[in-house]
Formats: sequence, structure tokens, C-alpha cells
Amino acid sequence: MAAAFLPDELIMEILSCLPVKPLMKFRCVNKFFNTVISDPQFVEVHLNKSVRNPHLTSILEQYNEDKQVIDWNLVTFPISRLLENHSTSVLYYDPYYRLTNDYCRWWVVGWCNGLLCLIDMRKSRSQDSRICFWNPATRTKSEYLLPSSNNCIWFAFGYDTLAKTYKVVSFCKELDVEHGNPRIWVKIFSMGNNSWRNIQCFPMLPLCRFNNHGVYLNDTINWLALRDHSVSDIFYWNDRLTTVKQCVILSLDLSSEKYTQFLLPRDFDKVPRYQPKLVVLMGCLCFCHDFEETHSVIWQMKDFGAQESWIQLLKISYSNFFSPMEHKQLDLLPLYLSENRDTLILANDHDDEEAFIYNCKDNRVKRIEITNKILWSRTNDYVESLVLTH
Repeated sequence: MAAAFLPDELIMEILSCLPVKPLMKFRCVNKFFNTVISDPQFVEVHLNKSVRNPHLTSILEQYNEDKQVIDWNLVTFPISRLLENHSTSVLYYDPYYRLTNDYCRWWVVGWCNGLLCLIDMRKSRSQDSRICFWNPATRTKSEYLLPSSNNCIWFAFGYDTLAKTYKVVSFCKELDVEHGNPRIWVKIFSMGNNSWRNIQCFPMLPLCRFNNHGVYLNDTINWLALRDHSVSDIFYWNDRLTTVKQCVILSLDLSSEKYTQFLLPRDFDKVPRYQPKLVVLMGCLCFCHDFEETHSVIWQMKDFGAQESWIQLLKISYSNFFSPMEHKQLDLLPLYLSENRDTLILANDHDDEEAFIYNCKDNRVKRIEITNKILWSRTNDYVESLVLTH
């Protein structure tokens, strides 16, 4: 009986549907498999299919007997698993995903197409700090030096489709020697060029949050910002010092490296107590804010950049989350919205250990119970990919 051979196109189609782990093994089978799986076009096809199986990635903390944090680990898990089993789940520790060692702690800046951007928080100032591009699925990484600066405050990470490269934006607070005043300098790093360069400074002030690294969408990085405010220093949210008219979205196009600004929804007419947030849900930029400390409102910009395309996606009552006898601070951070808009996963930005599954149809809330200590406010969506780290 003659051996049956599959067409190359069919083999590639089958391979593109597989997870990354077996694909990395298949690369060692023969030259053909290695060539196919390493091809940039195949990597892109595989990435587009991986998007259909979204994951979440978060930080797992480990403690010693004195309840002091001794370790950070990256954990990833499929969203489907979380929705099917929202309680008593255990996330297993893998030493490879450790984010701490004897001399530094890696800080996650951003996620894009399966790549993570990390910054090391050095325990010793005598050593140069680094930036790292890491693909957890392929277990590959590359490291580069950070820009020489007195103080790099924030970082952001995204993809430039036109140049086909990943970029890191760094905000460095340095002394302006000419004028003797502090100033924010904006620097950009392009993967492949391996060097930092200055770009135009912010035309307005991005708001600082502990875990705010900008929101990547459609070749842009977006921040909530304040107009008519000095860019010479960082600014933390203060509802008594901020007006609605000041609040806008500042967007940096990674291809042109130019800034634009977008207005917020017209019905956003009162400054909330807690700082509003920008997130991406279902491929759209969303603006989330507290309302009267009784509800959380989520607006969706259906047409990116178009003021008139804002719609109110959800208005969620806090009464669904706690009993009347409970008096807890609640500042909801949306993490994931299902395609049918039935299910929303949220974190409580006031409590790293709290996360919820919210049924958008009947307003039912289920608290996510995971045995491990998960930092939910530092959780992001994630897809496995074969994207290179250099």
C-alpha cells in the first residue's frame, strides 16, 4: 500500500491550529517543519488564530512565614477555565516564570501579541537597569539597557504595524540644564534598532497610576490626560483639583510618533472620586469611571478616535457586589468582556485579591476564589504566540 502524503498547505493549516508548546517540539522534527513554523507569515496566521483562545496573565505573590513578599511569578491561564470554575482554583507555580532573583525584580510594563515587556527594578544601583522582551510561550527573551537617565518614571509598550516592529515608550524625569527646572523627556526604543532616541514631549500631562502603562490599541498607546496642566512633573488624580473639561485621552501613534487627543463622552459631566481608567474590551477603547460611588459606568468608543461614536456599554450597580451590611471600597477595573457581551470579568482596584465574574444579563455576581495570592489589578489579556523577541 502506497504511503499517503498531505499537501504542504494542509500541513500548514493543521499546524497553525496547534498550541505553541507542541509547535516548538515539531521544529526539531525536520528542516521542513522548522522552516514552516519559523516563517513570519505562519507566525502571523498562528497569532490570528490564537486570539480566539484568550488567556489572562497576572502576578502570583509568595510569602514567607512573616507574611513578607519573597517572590513574584507570572501566571497565565485560559479565560474559559476561569469561567467554568470560578472557585477553589489553584494556579501552579512554574520556576521558569519567576520575576525575582537575588539582584532585581522584573516589572511587567505591557503585553502585545504574546510578547511581554519587562523592566528590572534593580536592588543595586551600581548595576545598569535593563528592559526585556519575553515570550513566555516559546520561553525566549532578549535584554537591552535602559536609557541613561536620572529617573525613568513610566513605560509603555506596543506594536508599529507600518515598521513591523515593537516599541517601548519611556518617560524620563530629568533636569533641564538650560532652564534649571525638572522636565519630562519622552524617549522611544525600537526592537531591531536597539537604541533609544528622543521624540516630541507630551503636549499635555498623562495621569499617573500605580499600574498605568498606557493602553495599546490599533498602533497607538493611549493615556488619560489633563489639558492646561504643566508637563514639568507627574500628577496623581485629585478630584478636588481636576475639572471635567481638563480630562481628555492622549494618544501616541507609534508609526508617525505624533500625538492626538480625543474627547471623553459628553455625558461624563462630573469628576469622580476615583481616577477613571482606559481599557480595551472586544477590540474597542473603553472609558470606565465611578458614578456617585454607587455605580461603575463603562463607555465604548466604537469607532476609534471618533467623539460621536461613544456609547454607554454598561452601568453596574455596586449593590450587586456586596450586601447592605458590607462597607467596602469598590473601584471596578474591567479585565475581559465575552464576545456575546454576556460575561464581564472585573478586578477591584482597591483590593488586589478581589475579582468578580459579572453576568451582564441578570446582574448576578460571582466572586473568583483562587487559593493563590493573585494581584488582580495587574492582570491583562494575553494570547500565546510564536512572535520573536528580537
